[in-house]
Amino acid sequence: NDDPDISMELNMKKELLCLPLALALVACGDNDSDTSKSASQPPETPPAVTLQSLEDSGEIPKLDRSASLPGTDTDTNGIRDDIDEYISLQFSDTEQVAAANQAAKANQSVLSTDLTNPTAVRQTNQLISRATACIYEVFGDANSGAEPAVVSRNLEAVTFNTEERLKQYMEFNKALDGSSWSLPEGNSCE
Repeated sequence: NDDPDISMELNMKKELLCLPLALALVACGDNDSDTSKSASQPPETPPAVTLQSLEDSGEIPKLDRSASLPGTDTDTNGIRDDIDEYISLQFSDTEQVAAANQAAKANQSVLSTDLTNPTAVRQTNQLISRATACIYEVFGDANSGAEPAVVSRNLEAVTFNTEERLKQYMEFNKALDGSSWSLPEGNSCE
């Protein structure tokens, strides 16, 4: 309708309908005795939780997030130092520690595999297959206290924890595309 009187009347009705909602919102606002705050000011939000604060509190492991693809391995055991610490904090049973170490070494080897070399890619994949089978052997026991898939997934997550490391892992999996392999038979734990 082009009638200005009808248009004005509709606008007034909309404003009157919105008034109770606006009053209800104001009434439900902060009952703080501080009158210096204006009603339009948003409520204070708690400080943002930072990655550093989560690491400091122990809620998540302290991980190497350096630009170095392999990270630091001062004891040259084939496992990044932060992953060594993660495993020692997560597991106390010697078989579980050994299985987690085997998986961590296999995951770490992805970061140094020449992805243009099909033989190297297959060899690394064999390491991962054996380590995964070992994780399922050791953690598959009802008394282990951990699900094998969760253990394996967590070790992958802490190993491939930066953009570059994750990119290498994805490229490794892409290099395996179209290939097939069998699961190891017998005891695959080292």
